[in-house]
Amino acid sequence: MIERYVLVNEPDKTMFVFGKNGQYYGHIIKNKTEKAPAKLVFETEKFGSIVELKEAYPEFRNKEE
Repeated sequence: MIERYVLVNEPDKTMFVFGKNGQYYGHIIKNKTEKAPAKLVFETEKFGSIVELKEAYPEFRNKEE
């Protein structure tokens, strides 16, 4: 895993970024709750860079940053 971040429009989901053979892809995981464990929602298509992946699946940023 290269990095992880919370998705901008889905604060209950986290993106885990992976790389293989010069391609980058992500696993979107629904965060665990008191009643349910974390769950893989889906794997994204492959991208040529992490920047392209983050453009398609933006990262949540605090307004304070």
